[in-house]
Amino acid sequence: MNIKKILLIVTLIGMTPQAWSQGAFRFGSDERAGNWDFSLATIYQDSEIIMGPGDLTLDIKDRWGFGFNFGYNFTNHLALSFEFDFVSPSYELSGTDEDGDFRTISHRMDMFNGLLKGTYNLLSGPITPFIDLSIGFSYTDSNIKDGPSYCYPDWYWGWACYSSSHDDTNLNYGGGLGLRWDIIRDMFMRASYSIMKLNISGTSDPEFGVGRLEFGWKY
Repeated sequence: MNIKKILLIVTLIGMTPQAWSQGAFRFGSDERAGNWDFSLATIYQDSEIIMGPGDLTLDIKDRWGFGFNFGYNFTNHLALSFEFDFVSPSYELSGTDEDGDFRTISHRMDMFNGLLKGTYNLLSGPITPFIDLSIGFSYTDSNIKDGPSYCYPDWYWGWACYSSSHDDTNLNYGGGLGLRWDIIRDMFMRASYSIMKLNISGTSDPEFGVGRLEFGWKY
């Protein structure tokens, strides 16, 4: 277990006694029920190696990113939300080209994850562990040019040039565990760790570990 995962676990554990000492357990029977949530998140996406056809290997490095979430609490226990994450990890693509030469390309990709997430809070009080399940899509842009460049006149820059790059969109799904603390009536924190799996044809389906620390508002 690396130091970043340890820090996330320590954060989860450390939230509980602080909340207890500040009287956060004084919580009504329906404090979450019927409320909308909105949160901003710092995320950490773990590294992953994807094995493709032949000897093709894609080594995606770990990276910090950001995201946001909005959802609705049907009860104190059950919520449904939409989540959006953005991360730009470095990667190395290695394999044998058409000429029989082994090559390695190092670059940085852009990755966007959109998820529909169902969450079940185990307790009805202000501090509760939770489990969630998600399904959605992941859009990745390799930032490697795969076509000709196009230039067009622009009123501000004079001329602007654009070239397409190789990109792809795939199904993702997963689940996670976490801890929620409703700090006051209108504000909450969440810390969680989840596994997100991508369904990519012709490869070993990659799994990314994702840690999230969120600060949010209820309304």
